[in-house]
Amino acid sequence: MSLGLVLLIILISIIVSVIAVYVVIGKMLEKKISYETKQQNKEISEENRREEIEKIKNEIQELEKQKEKLVSQIKEIEIEKEKITKQTELIKSELDKIKIELEMKYKERESISQEINKILEKAKKEADEITKKAFEKLDNVSKEWENVQKQKQELWEKEKQISVIQREFEIKKQELEDEKQKIQQIEQSIKQKEEEISKTKERIELELQRISNLTQEEAKEILLKKVEDQVKSELIQVAMKIEQEYLKQAEQKAKRIILNTLSRIVSDSVAENTTYSIVLPSEEYKGRIIGKEGRNIKAFEEITGVDLIIDDNSDVVFVSSFDPIRREKARLTLEKLLSIGKINPIAIQEVYDQVEKEINIRIQEEGENACLQAKVFDLHPDLVFLVGKMKYRTSYGQNLLKHSIQVSSIAAMLAAEIGANVEVCRRAAFLHDIGKVLDDSNGEPHAIAGAKIAKIYGEREDVVRAIASHHNEVPQETIEDLIVQIADAISASRPGARKETFQLYIQRLQKLEEIATSFNGVEKAFVLQGGKEVIIFVKPDVITDQEVYNLAKDVAKAIESNLKYPGIIRVTVIRKVIAYSTAR
Repeated sequence: MSLGLVLLIILISIIVSVIAVYVVIGKMLEKKISYETKQQNKEISEENRREEIEKIKNEIQELEKQKEKLVSQIKEIEIEKEKITKQTELIKSELDKIKIELEMKYKERESISQEINKILEKAKKEADEITKKAFEKLDNVSKEWENVQKQKQELWEKEKQISVIQREFEIKKQELEDEKQKIQQIEQSIKQKEEEISKTKERIELELQRISNLTQEEAKEILLKKVEDQVKSELIQVAMKIEQEYLKQAEQKAKRIILNTLSRIVSDSVAENTTYSIVLPSEEYKGRIIGKEGRNIKAFEEITGVDLIIDDNSDVVFVSSFDPIRREKARLTLEKLLSIGKINPIAIQEVYDQVEKEINIRIQEEGENACLQAKVFDLHPDLVFLVGKMKYRTSYGQNLLKHSIQVSSIAAMLAAEIGANVEVCRRAAFLHDIGKVLDDSNGEPHAIAGAKIAKIYGEREDVVRAIASHHNEVPQETIEDLIVQIADAISASRPGARKETFQLYIQRLQKLEEIATSFNGVEKAFVLQGGKEVIIFVKPDVITDQEVYNLAKDVAKAIESNLKYPGIIRVTVIRKVIAYSTAR
């Protein structure tokens, strides 16, 4: 910048000098013209003319001097100009070099920026791939975790089966030992009775012969009749005892049948919710989902029929609906929209239509797989579709399809154990809750609605009746009807099968404590194991040892009559006496 200013100043000075020279020459020319004009007109006197000539000469001399000075200055300026020109040429050459370098730098910058853009694009692609792989890995991990949980559950069920088998073995062993002891006692009593009979016989014979002078044959007949009467009375007592034992064994056998059936069931605990959570790839997707003035989110909720909840504090979106099929369709629709990165009302409608077709195909496949798993064949295709819809329905938190398959398995095993019609029980139990997935049941109970739809699609009359009567809306007529009801109750009351709200759970515990403490002589009561056991401490000065057993039975009966609960509740009554003394 300083070099340019110097050049500008020098050029301005040169121009000023040239202008001054031209001004001086112009003045000389004016004077010469004026002089010639005076001579021509002859108006000026000679003296004045001489003076003027002298003045002019002096002025010309001065002008020549000035001219010489100016010429010398011009020469100096030209020399400086040449120097400046040389410097300017050098500066131009340097500027050209700098310009070339700048062009090279600019080209390098463009190439570097291109390389940076390529690297950024590559990094973005790699990041997307890594994110995709991370999500896939997360899905795989979640699936593996589910498999581990299933394996854990299966192991737990197997351990349960083993414990049941061990318990049965111990029961049978104990029964055999008890039978053995009873047989030994009976043999001993028989020997004693035989000895007593023989001794009595001899004594009676001697007494009869002595008193009545009867012959041996007559005495023998009287003795045999008396012994026969005695043996008959003893046989009647033994028969009554055997009958009671058989009734007891029959009850134990019935319990064992139910235990065997339960031990062969592999089931899952409740894990159903009314919401799905979806993790967004980045924060910007929240704005895309909402859209301009909320256009996208409104269109999504109207098309899918669910509520979309966006968390401001995290990259999570919640899909909420009480209809599990709608919730599943909405979840898949949103995931596909996020994967393609295009979210607008038209795209939402297109993706939702595609997902709806896929869900319908999946429902049909789920129904077919469930039929294979439950070993129920030749169902009408519309019934198979309704069965598939049960995959996305719950009853008190229990998955309806898993519940139906389980009830079918339980009913089939119970029917096989007691000799009922296995096919009818399996089929009716599999379809017993089909009325819960009907879109319009006209306000009828699900058992009646399910029975009607089963009849429409050609199911047998005994199957239809078993479906209709499993909640006693229709009277039960056959053993198969009862088996379906029992199997449904077993599956529903199994621990962990159904969810219980916290409020109802607390109310049930409080009610148990109220029932336990309402009896006279109870000091305090505790509810343990989530309401599965009640421990009662009684006042020893009010309740005797014999009354403890009666109190336990009375509390159990009061719980049965006043409270609804899943499974069984164990009642334990404790009478504690502490004695103190001092040794001196």
